Amino acid sequence: MIKLTITGNTFGIKEQLKADGFRWNPSNKSWGKVFDTQDAADDATKRHTHAGVTITAAEASDPNERKYLIKESWLFNLESMHDKAWCLIYDIRENKIVCPFTVAGKTINGEGDMFDLMDEIDDLTGAARHRVTGKEYGRIREVVAWRVNARYAACMASGMDEADAGKCFEDM
Repeated sequence: MIKLTITGNTFGIKEQLKADGFRWNPSNKSWGKVFDTQDAADDATKRHTHAGVTITAAEASDPNERKYLIKESWLFNLESMHDKAWCLIYDIRENKIVCPFTVAGKTINGEGDMFDLMDEIDDLTGAARHRVTGKEYGRIREVVAWRVNARYAACMASGMDEADAGKCFEDM
């Protein structure tokens, strides 16, 4: 299955897109439709190619694939992880952390790897605001578990007693 996404100056062809079954996505200001075959997607691309319009094609996920909801506390931890990643970048720059090290299941060899991880976390955070696939769910769970453990370790290092620091795990 192929998903076509159409962006740009689509106002002049909006009725044609609607008639062809495309749906407007206001959050990313694009039109989208999933096609069963590459030929159907190619035909639609030819029909809707106009100046000022960008058409991108991507492999579509199976609409029958099970989707999962993400708990608010997990979303909070994903957003918190983004901030923690920035702290780790500054620690690398100030030589407070020696590379390589592991963060949320990823080996970090330098700033570039941290920026890649931040991009992944941003993508997961965006996905977590909706239903996610099983693969995304598993990765989100891994990132959240790492973040919760890091928060617990920081609480213990600051002198908090174990019972209070253990409340970090209530998010899991």
